[in-house]
Amino acid sequence: MSKRIPALILAALLLAGCAAKQQSASRTVFAMDTVMNFTVYGGKSAESALDSAVREVYRLDALLARGVPGSAVYAYNHGEEPNEELAALLALSDEISAAADGAFDPYLGGALDLWGFGSGAGEHRVPTDAELADVSRLLDFGGVAKGYAGQRAREVLRQNGVKSAVIDLGGDVALLGKKPDGSEWHIAIRDPNDTSSYLGTLASSGDCYVATSGVYERYFEENGVRYHHILDPKTLRPAESELVSATVICERGVWADALATAVCVMGTEKALQMRRALAETAPFDLVLVTNDGRAFYTCGGFVPADASRYTFRQVS
Repeated sequence: MSKRIPALILAALLLAGCAAKQQSASRTVFAMDTVMNFTVYGGKSAESALDSAVREVYRLDALLARGVPGSAVYAYNHGEEPNEELAALLALSDEISAAADGAFDPYLGGALDLWGFGSGAGEHRVPTDAELADVSRLLDFGGVAKGYAGQRAREVLRQNGVKSAVIDLGGDVALLGKKPDGSEWHIAIRDPNDTSSYLGTLASSGDCYVATSGVYERYFEENGVRYHHILDPKTLRPAESELVSATVICERGVWADALATAVCVMGTEKALQMRRALAETAPFDLVLVTNDGRAFYTCGGFVPADASRYTFRQVS
């Protein structure tokens, strides 16, 4: 059967320690096929700033929805030239794809549909070799849409005078500044083998985006074999690396979102090599979980959970 994992409830960890009298505004919305939670701190301007950020997310949802006639992506897939914003996002996606040696590909829409994971999909099924060889290369921004939305929402909040905010985009998290009391945020990273629990917590004291991808999120079973939604662009089949989840921590949301998918395709060693290669131009941190019970992390602010089933190792 298919399975969609709900987002972790992060409020207790994220907001602990906030000043009780700090004025805030919160909103829960449904966009990009997920529930998003916004909490903004900004005195009397918090509510209006939040309104602006939510409108921006809705705008991007309409812009990037591949299966909705009238969206910019739908128009592009039907032969129209991209508008300026879409062209810029395409260029950035191509840049990330090159940095990840093709492990991220924004043109997997047709293949995702064949497997039953795309916006134009029917029932889940295993496509034939002939179908995969002849599949259309359709633009699909599912791998960067939430990252771009979080990045833009954060920019809108900042433009409206907000200095502290947290946005939960269905499990991914965008942070603006420190907590209102000046302390660090603490973000829970879900345990891929028990999504009601968490692998550990990540401390952050400034703007960052935390994106997690995993083979446990969406899948189906056929003839006793499990097929997940993270496709290897080289084979158009579910990726076969040893990773079951990858968390990327990066200041830029689009990079974090795209690289979380790419890393699941690449595997641990290639992901760490890519991180070292991009250290000067596009720095990011990783928390990786393998299918044999190992967990690797590159950031000093990560603290493993006390009652964990994993063997943890900090790497560079």
